Formats: sequence, structure tokens, C-alpha cells
Amino acid sequence: MSSSNSQGETKALLDTGVVSTAAAGGANFFNQAAQTIQQAQKEGPLTFRILGFLGGLAMIVSNGLAILERFFSFSFARSLMAVYGVIFGVIIVFMDAPFPIICSQKIQTGIHSYAKFLDYTWGRGLFFFFVGTLQVSNVNMLDWAVGGFMIFVGVVAMGVGMATANQMRLVRFAVKDESTLKQKWKEHDANGDGSLDVKELTAFVNDAGVTMTRNEIAAFYLALDKNFDQRIAYEEFYAWWTRESDHSSRVV
Repeated sequence: MSSSNSQGETKALLDTGVVSTAAAGGANFFNQAAQTIQQAQKEGPLTFRILGFLGGLAMIVSNGLAILERFFSFSFARSLMAVYGVIFGVIIVFMDAPFPIICSQKIQTGIHSYAKFLDYTWGRGLFFFFVGTLQVSNVNMLDWAVGGFMIFVGVVAMGVGMATANQMRLVRFAVKDESTLKQKWKEHDANGDGSLDVKELTAFVNDAGVTMTRNEIAAFYLALDKNFDQRIAYEEFYAWWTRESDHSSRVV
């Protein structure tokens, strides 16, 4: 009897520990997100990627609540729609988180291998628009607000993709040869790690005589960061710069 009680107490302690760990991890995640977004706000208008990230979080919360509500009201078909909403929200969060998430690089690689259109800003915009329309199909104010927000972000992203294509061509033509590219890269690679972060890429673009908005820089970054490590390696930039076909810069 005492052995059974002991096992029960141990299981309860383990369950409590798991819940506490999960809660602490969640709190840390949201705290990091808040700090990152607050810092981004100080630097200028939030980009479509950060807005998408916020929308993804909102989708997880709103659809998570909807799952509970609809399940207990035996509305299983609508519960399934909410499950899809949570899944889409999680995908968006992993794609557009402004800071590293555990296994995010591996997960993003998997997502993009099955959905190549998400490599492009216009494709991401279409995805945002699609999930937004799913969200507004629900009949409550919260879903309408979240869905409308995602539709807005989707339209912005599609517009940014088209505008950035022209700016990318200007950058390509401004850097005349490989020696110039290497020189400018070295000048703007502040820490000498062979890659550029967002600020360094912005300085590189400005030095090339091209002015891009924060949204256009975000789209440029998305087009070049092929391994999703949130940095642009010289090899990634060089591969884009030397590509004979111009398909990648017509639409991003």
C-alpha cells in the first residue's frame, strides 16, 4: 500500500515538474519575444515578418481557446478547423520568429522542402492571406480580428515581394565585379565571421547606392538566407549575385 502511495506521489511530482518546466519555458519564450519586438520598434516600423510572427502567436492562442470551447460543445468539425489554425500558427511562428527557437532551423528546412513557395515573400504573403481567410470564417470577434490582421499582413508581404525584386536588381548591378563584392563584404562584415546580419546587410545595400525600406530588407534577407540561420553567408550572397538566370530577383 505504501509502495503504491509512493509511486503516486512520485508521478504527481513528475507531472508538476513537467508543468512547471513547460510554464517556465513558455514564459521565457514570450519574454524574449516581447524584448525582441520592443527593440525592433525602437529601430523603426515593424516588418511584415515580425507582424506575421505576432499573427502566428495570436492564431495559436485564439484557435487553442476555440478547440476547448468547441470540443466541449461537441462541435467536432469546427474543432478540427481550430486544430488546423493552431498548426498554421505554429508554422508561422517557426518561420518568422525574430530570434532563434529550439530546432527552428531544422523545422524550417522541413517546412520549405515541402512548401517551396514559402521561400518567396509573395508565397509567404499568399499563405498569410489564406490562413487569414480561414480564421475569419469563424463567427466571433476574436477570430475576425486575428484573421483580418493576417489578411492585411499577407497583402503587405505580397506587395513587398514585388517592390523588393526591383531593388535587388539595383543591388546586383551596383556591384560590378567579384573584387568589389569581396571588398564591400569585408567592409561591412563587422565581426569578420563571413556573414552579414540585418544591420550589416542594410549598410551593404546603402553603400551600393540603393535605398531599401525595412520591409524590403526583410524580404531580401528571406530570399538569400537559404539555411535559415538568420545570417547571410558570403556563399549565399555570391550564389545569388552570380546567378545568370534572373528568376530569383523578378519576384521574391
